[in-house]
Amino acid sequence: MNALASIGIVVLAMLIMASLQLVPGVFALFFHYARGKYSFKKASSLSLFFILGSEIISALFFISSFYVSYILFLNDLDPRNNVLTWIFIGVFLSLSVACFFFYYKHPHSKQDTELFISRKLARNIDARVQSAKTPSDAFAIGALSNVCELPITLPLYIVTATEIMYMHTEYFADNIMTILYILVSSIPLIYLYWRFRIGQNLATIQRSRIKDKSFSCLAISLSFFTIAILIICFRIF
Repeated sequence: MNALASIGIVVLAMLIMASLQLVPGVFALFFHYARGKYSFKKASSLSLFFILGSEIISALFFISSFYVSYILFLNDLDPRNNVLTWIFIGVFLSLSVACFFFYYKHPHSKQDTELFISRKLARNIDARVQSAKTPSDAFAIGALSNVCELPITLPLYIVTATEIMYMHTEYFADNIMTILYILVSSIPLIYLYWRFRIGQNLATIQRSRIKDKSFSCLAISLSFFTIAILIICFRIF
């Protein structure tokens, strides 16, 4: 049952990563501005570098979290059987509530998809998006947008790395789960890339994001809550 609980936690973490909207929102703006300034071919190329930057920084965060968990384990500080467990339970319950009420600045608005980040940071990202010219600019913006969501994703990186580390001794698919977890955050970006490729524009994409934002918010909140419950049920008692 512990192996199944670990798989459940990892799958829920993947669902959260796939439901987050900050990086996809920045990507949609990036492609929109790039397509307005450059040829479609160059805009597509720059967008792929954006995706690459986002994925590489995500992989680095995950690998770092894995090694932190491994070091704790080697020093007999089992992340699943001490006070750290209760800290993570508190973090996930807090994130469940915070994401439900505050992930979107105007959760009931049918006009915008403003997220929790400060307006100063949002303006800074927008300025970088509009001024991007080279693959290195696109790569950096992809990485930066991923960093901005660390308050939500960092606990996921740590708990997922810990569960996958323990699955190594309990279940054969730990390497597969690692690869899937690193790649899952790219799914929304690839989907948006495909939508732009088939001729859709920012307005169409924005309407669908507004329509789906209640579902995304609820999915994120419930997934955090369920992870906390799984940890309580299978790691504490």
